[in-house]
Amino acid sequence: MSDDYELEFWDHFEDLSSRLRKILYALIIVMVLVMSLPSDFSKIWQLDFNDYTLLITDLMQMFQNTLLPEGVTLIAFNWLDSFYIYFVICFVISFLICLPYIAYQLYGFLAPAIYANEKRVLFTFITLFVLLFLIGVAYAYFVLVPMTFTVLYKFVYQTNVMPFYSVKDFFELIAFGLFGSGLFYTFPLVLYLLVTIDLIIIDDLKEMRRHIFVALSALTAIITPDPTPVSMLLMTIPFYILFELSILILSRIMRNKPDRVLDAGFNAAQELLARTEETE
Repeated sequence: MSDDYELEFWDHFEDLSSRLRKILYALIIVMVLVMSLPSDFSKIWQLDFNDYTLLITDLMQMFQNTLLPEGVTLIAFNWLDSFYIYFVICFVISFLICLPYIAYQLYGFLAPAIYANEKRVLFTFITLFVLLFLIGVAYAYFVLVPMTFTVLYKFVYQTNVMPFYSVKDFFELIAFGLFGSGLFYTFPLVLYLLVTIDLIIIDDLKEMRRHIFVALSALTAIITPDPTPVSMLLMTIPFYILFELSILILSRIMRNKPDRVLDAGFNAAQELLARTEETE
């Protein structure tokens, strides 16, 4: 390994570590702000700290009012449950706020190593990733999570059991549902990467529709807490629609692009033929 290569490696490593530190500092700063902000911002300008209600407290109450079925009571089984939930909500909100900044730092790290046309593709990829992730989060918050709680509550109601739930489990399910749905919705971009680097052929994706649907159904059945097929269908159907749309869009995008595998084989054949002619 040459000295120049070692210097270049450590320069990249230092740049990456610097950007990761910036992301960490941004998350910490935003978390501190989110944890300390009042629900009424006018109290900050007026320096009025009487009846100081934290914004996170109101958000926790909002989550309970919008997502918790009527008649359900949340209880804390541990002294630290409330603090743990407070921290988790702060982290989730801070991460969503910092998501564009995180994407910007990742773009800044990768941009010097790629060409101008590739920079546009990378910028589009990161933008679409953030957008699809937020769409998945919104879908989980307004559709998936409320329906899951409603179905689970129906089972409790049918068994004549008092509906007392752990506050920790309630908010963990919300956080897991939001992040899981957000990541699920970014799957079309994963397909795009796999197709563009020739790891997967579009025709193979079309032939594997049934297998992918079965595998997806099994995966959603495992990760969803609802024992009924309701949550599974709520995850599987939109995801499969995205899969079909991805195949349609990728087919149009890749239609006019040359096959890099065939081009590489053709170039190798030409080089081999040229060497043969030289030896003769």
